[in-house]
Amino acid sequence: MKYLLISMLSASAFLTACKNDNEAAADALQQVAQAAANSPEAKARQAAWKLATTRPPALPIGSPANLRPAVEQLLPKEGYLKLISVKQTGAAQPGIMALPVLWRHVKADYPTVAPGYRLPFEAVLEWRPTGYAKGEKVPAVLALRTPEAPDTLGTFALLEPGATIPGQSQQTPTLVKPGQGVTVRGVLYAYATTPNAGQQPSLILYPYQNPLGLPDPRKMVYLPL
Repeated sequence: MKYLLISMLSASAFLTACKNDNEAAADALQQVAQAAANSPEAKARQAAWKLATTRPPALPIGSPANLRPAVEQLLPKEGYLKLISVKQTGAAQPGIMALPVLWRHVKADYPTVAPGYRLPFEAVLEWRPTGYAKGEKVPAVLALRTPEAPDTLGTFALLEPGATIPGQSQQTPTLVKPGQGVTVRGVLYAYATTPNAGQQPSLILYPYQNPLGLPDPRKMVYLPL
């Protein structure tokens, strides 16, 4: 009985010591986690996420006033589609938008999104045949591909009627003739900005012409508000 009592006391002491060690380890981990959460880097990351996920304020109808430079970014570089006119068809719609890959922070735990707007528009485009050799027959009609949902980040292009592009949604084709204007509708995406003192507020258009490029301010398209 004496030995049993001693064994029980020893086991109890061992369990108490283990419990104290575990509690001490848990306290130490909690202190480390608290210190990490209060570090300058953690606070900077939290501030970045708060800024990136805060919806921007509503804009008055007609702002931005000039969508022409934005819609021009949706046209093919070859120049065979000309923008005749463009107008905004509704108020800018605030939201949170994904950033192009190379516009994101180099650290993986930083935001991959930013506040921005969807800008609905209506435009008149005209096909002006280019690139045809002298005497080469110009097609009577071509099909116009438009950047409609769900392919909202696409651009305008002319295709042979019935042609398809792998990986893109099928659309009811809009047939266009040379020199004939056609009305199209779409949505532009632009990011909200925080202007420096003395600068005019503006939006930065999604980089439609080079979505995989670096964020070069000299090549960005700004839409003044």
